[in-house]
Amino acid sequence: MLFNSPEFIFLFLPFAVVLHFALARWSMEAAVVGTTMSSLLFYAWWNPPFVLLPIVSIVANFWLARRMVDADQRNAKRLLVFGIVANVLVLCYYKYADFLLSIVDGHKAAAPNVPLALSFTTFVQIAYLVHVHKRRKLPGFKRYALFVAFFPHLIAGPIVRWSNLGQQLSDPVRYRLDWDNIALGLTIFTFGLAKKLLIADQLSPHVAGLFDAAARGDPIMGAAAWIVCFAFSAQIYFDFSGYSDMAVGLGLLFNFRLPINFAAPLRAPNISDVWRRWHITLARLARDLIYVPLCLGHSGTLRRSLSLMLTMVVIGVWHGAGWTFVLWGFYNGALLLIAQAWQKLRGPGRRTAGRRLFGWLLTFTTFCIGAVLFRAADIDTTWHLIKAMSGFGDAMTATVTHPLDEWGVKNGFISETFVRTWFGTTWSMVGTVWTVAAVAIALFVPDTMEIVNYREGDAQSDWRRPLGNLAWRVSPIALAITIVLFAAVFFRLGFVSEFLYYQF
Repeated sequence: MLFNSPEFIFLFLPFAVVLHFALARWSMEAAVVGTTMSSLLFYAWWNPPFVLLPIVSIVANFWLARRMVDADQRNAKRLLVFGIVANVLVLCYYKYADFLLSIVDGHKAAAPNVPLALSFTTFVQIAYLVHVHKRRKLPGFKRYALFVAFFPHLIAGPIVRWSNLGQQLSDPVRYRLDWDNIALGLTIFTFGLAKKLLIADQLSPHVAGLFDAAARGDPIMGAAAWIVCFAFSAQIYFDFSGYSDMAVGLGLLFNFRLPINFAAPLRAPNISDVWRRWHITLARLARDLIYVPLCLGHSGTLRRSLSLMLTMVVIGVWHGAGWTFVLWGFYNGALLLIAQAWQKLRGPGRRTAGRRLFGWLLTFTTFCIGAVLFRAADIDTTWHLIKAMSGFGDAMTATVTHPLDEWGVKNGFISETFVRTWFGTTWSMVGTVWTVAAVAIALFVPDTMEIVNYREGDAQSDWRRPLGNLAWRVSPIALAITIVLFAAVFFRLGFVSEFLYYQF
């Protein structure tokens, strides 16, 4: 069940929200149990047999956490290590087994049939075990089960931590219906839905067409290869940030504030800033669980550099089982190390507008080049596209009828791969126009969290402001904008569509 499906929006979601607050009038515990059950129903909708996996995982990790609380410090640490290894082994079995075997015997690894949300729930529960080991406090099982299974963040994040969502689950005030949160939640959900359906999905056929052509070994021109690397970067940004917005909006319907996962990363002036703004919850978790432990007790540059590189490779492998993901992690780790070295070499000198523009352009371009590794089916496809982008692509013999198409193809400005039917007219510039429009929106239009000035976390904690501080309140204007956006996406709800991060 996708967030943009009619059955989710008009059936499941109203049922889940009404059930939650109806049970909350009876007791908090009843609401927690009821929403946990509806979340597992949401998960089971995709593949019913797989719902046993998160149930067993929740029970096993809670049992292990309870044993840690009762154990002495030495045994608690052993149990923590055992829990981390056990969770990783389960993930490896489902996601990486065939890939690891392919390294041994040389066969081509098939796409793994990974249960939904396994990568996300694995990180969530490992972080929870670390939290319990440090604090030596254990919540009730019912709240823990809802913390892991809560359907807005279950499938593709944002990755939540107990220190954030767990505290909210214990707050009685959050189990009272709040119409302001309902209004804000529906607004953010609609904005995220618009990102997904009106922008990301419009880029999808163009991106898929050219990457499929590259996988077949078809001739690809340099201009088309460059366009598709920018197109995919925009597609995955609007797809995943749209999902994250929808998850935050859905959380607000239940009075829970989920963490912000994107903060306009394509505007970042350097690659370090990109990773402070892109998939924020994953980057923070990888920093705390991998990078910081590896650096403890070691202040040398070499140790920190190796730790950073290993952290980025783990992030790459976390996304998928394949050499392209390994190289994508290595590529981004190398970019971060180069940026750190340049920062030390350059020093704190004054940065002019021209330098800032050049820094952003270099960052944006190198990040988008890495997206080719992320999207390509294999190394051969990646190399095929990189060669084309480097000016060594093959010429393409095109059969076109429109004079502008013929001129564009002959001069290398457009690819025949982008040709599609657009309102009965063959118009091969459509993919390019969508790409330019999507990138312009990402760069110049305020992001969802900037527009609504959303703050994450618990009211008593250190809230983090997003990039902007625009005033967005329940008003006729806000209602009108939300209604217009929802009307625009309504007619696309029945189209076949899938979130890119569901495969992770």
